[in-house]
Amino acid sequence: MKKRVIFGLMSAAAIALFVHAGGASATTISVDQVFTGATPDGSPPWLVATFTQTGSNTGTLTLTSHLNGTDFLQGLESPSSAVGWAFFLDQSVSALTCISGTCGNSNSGFDAGGFNTGPVGDIFNLGFGWDVSNRFGAGDSAIYDLTFDSALSGDPFVANGDGWSSVAHVQGIGPSGDSGWIVAGGPVVVPEPAELGLFGVGALVIGLFAGLRRRWS
Repeated sequence: MKKRVIFGLMSAAAIALFVHAGGASATTISVDQVFTGATPDGSPPWLVATFTQTGSNTGTLTLTSHLNGTDFLQGLESPSSAVGWAFFLDQSVSALTCISGTCGNSNSGFDAGGFNTGPVGDIFNLGFGWDVSNRFGAGDSAIYDLTFDSALSGDPFVANGDGWSSVAHVQGIGPSGDSGWIVAGGPVVVPEPAELGLFGVGALVIGLFAGLRRRWS
């Protein structure tokens, strides 16, 4: 009877750890392909975005520039202007707030109708732009808090109908100040390091349980 109780407790603990380990993840989008135009200075990825869910319908989006030299993002100075950097979401955003870094201008945000993304096909509905006096360039970053209309049923950052999850219009490339459109394929979802640790502990408990069961059977 005592052995059964021990086995039951160990099994329950292992299951709880595995369930908890699967709960959190971070989505990383690396903008590393040239769609058309000039190739940005430096090595790809030129831009990286990371989304981490923080609540049932909230999350944090971190935008990071790995651009070099005079390369920069701008865009969205008027409703008809091309976007600076955009993404595709499969869930609507009700609020978006920049909490630190090089924040985009007031035209940034969610638009179910989509943004002007030049030659890059299909819709992108979360867009960011920067003013001429506040461009997003080498070494810059920005952190946004996102609130969605409803509870998240999974990763809201996905690829659009043409297979692109993100697009950006890079300007000021090279000595001639050329420009180009760069894109990212599907996002990559990676478990948080803390959750990986819990997953490892769960696996250890289950391994110990199996060993003791063989020993006591």
